[in-house]
Amino acid sequence: MDNNSTFRQLITRMMKYWKMYVVLLITTIIGIVSDLSIAWILSVAINFAVDINNANWTFFIYAGLGLLLIIGINSYLDTYVKAKVSLNVRNDLRMELSHHILRLPQSYYDKHHTGDILARFTNDINSVGEACGTTIMGLIKNPLLSLAAFIYLLTIHWQLALICITLGSLMLVSGKVFGKLMRNTSDRLQHKVGSSVQFLQDICNSSMVIKTFGLEKKLFEKYREKSNEIVSLERSQGIIFGATASSSFIIGNLTFLLSVFMGSYLIATGSVGIGEMIAFVQLMNYLVTPFMGLPALWAGMQQALGGAQRVFDVLSEPTEKAQVPSEGRSPSSFKYLRCSNISFSYPEVKERNILNEVTFTAHSGQLIAVVGASGGGKSTLFKLLLGFYQPTKGNIQINDVDINEMSLRELRDYFALVPQETQLFTGTIRENIAYGNNSATDDDIIAAAKQANAYEFIIQLSEGFDTQIGERGSRLSGGQRQRISIARAIIRNAPILLLDEATAALDNESEWLVQDAIAKLMSDKTTIVIAHRLSTIQNADQILVMESGCIVERGNHEELLALQGRYYSLYEKQLKNELPVEYERTVL
Repeated sequence: MDNNSTFRQLITRMMKYWKMYVVLLITTIIGIVSDLSIAWILSVAINFAVDINNANWTFFIYAGLGLLLIIGINSYLDTYVKAKVSLNVRNDLRMELSHHILRLPQSYYDKHHTGDILARFTNDINSVGEACGTTIMGLIKNPLLSLAAFIYLLTIHWQLALICITLGSLMLVSGKVFGKLMRNTSDRLQHKVGSSVQFLQDICNSSMVIKTFGLEKKLFEKYREKSNEIVSLERSQGIIFGATASSSFIIGNLTFLLSVFMGSYLIATGSVGIGEMIAFVQLMNYLVTPFMGLPALWAGMQQALGGAQRVFDVLSEPTEKAQVPSEGRSPSSFKYLRCSNISFSYPEVKERNILNEVTFTAHSGQLIAVVGASGGGKSTLFKLLLGFYQPTKGNIQINDVDINEMSLRELRDYFALVPQETQLFTGTIRENIAYGNNSATDDDIIAAAKQANAYEFIIQLSEGFDTQIGERGSRLSGGQRQRISIARAIIRNAPILLLDEATAALDNESEWLVQDAIAKLMSDKTTIVIAHRLSTIQNADQILVMESGCIVERGNHEELLALQGRYYSLYEKQLKNELPVEYERTVL
């Protein structure tokens, strides 16, 4: 995406507030006229004083006070509207970006770090908002003020005016050169800042592992490297800013000194009066100072365009839905789910299939277990069932309807998910359970908590269902988090339960409570479970053994043991590795 395209997209969003920009143009024009009026009053007043003219000094006093009042009111309105339009554009971009990322496919999140998205929400959008107010109006006002001052200067002494405008124009050249350098540096800096935010997010989300494994120093050194890279780019940015300011300062003061020397000569020769010369000096400020500020403004706009481009890059990503969908409803009937010869490979590694010719049917009320070593394609199967990815071959049907013929909301309404790694949201226990069904009543929430074996521990908390659970449920134990997750699935009341076995990392007591809650949840559901402990799926109607994306064995527990194949080998290995319960309790 080039600068022009980025700027056009930004202008499109800014035009939503065209009335505010009309106000800003008016305040800009009033500001320019006020500045020139100061030069005119100074010129006339000094000429009267030099000529010992009995002018009406009361007029100059009132005119000066009136002008100051106008400048004050205009400056307040100008500043207020700039701030308002900036915050409106920032808010619109945040809303647009949040609306967009909620509709992005799972493949986007699989490829991008959430820390990078957060950096675009913060640093990038803030810089864009500033540019849409102060920066862009500065880029409009400064040339207009310089042009108006130049026209006024022409009426005083056109030769001096031409010299000033010629030297002042050199600043535009330096601004263009340094602006391009600033854009390149800003792009690199924003990427590095985004990378550091990703790294910090990983640190904040892994504090227990970091402390346990003593990774503090190692991670600090890694962050130091990232910070040093940012410092290096900021230093380069500072050098560019310094060079820009320095060149502007030199050219501006050269222009000013030259005009003063020539002006003094013209006064001595009687070509201009002292009042005109004072006005000329004042106008010089209005001519040269805006030129001096333009390179910095241009560099700031380039930096903002870099941030805007990063935001628009996300907004250009294709979404899986046209709009953020409303909450769905559980389907009234479910007969079966059938996968027919489905194969799948991720776009980045098309030469290797993650799933190969997978076929099975789950009828209403059945328990289907999927087992096998890590990397066999079990989790990918869940992603296909939920419509996160499309099979590269084969099809998936629910009740004789291909899922490609359903809307994603319609498809996902068939499922409830209990992942192995519990995903809760910052907020209260009540809110997290209700996310399963936002129309649920308090009685529904309590009933779901009881069925999930969560009610007893919830009511023992000081604030009960209104207890804040912390980031990702950090204030709850692993078993408590899983039971909240199960309660969320219960209240959803979807006909198909996808269960990535949730007890692998729990102690004995928590495991029993969670297993009991899962059993209640499964009682009237069609369940497809990724099983890590084979002892938990002995009652499954069908067990699918997967290796390298293929179903290598299928049947119930007894049938698979009788085959003495891959399932038998896995079962025997787990059985030998499991310690007696009495021994486990002794050790604990």
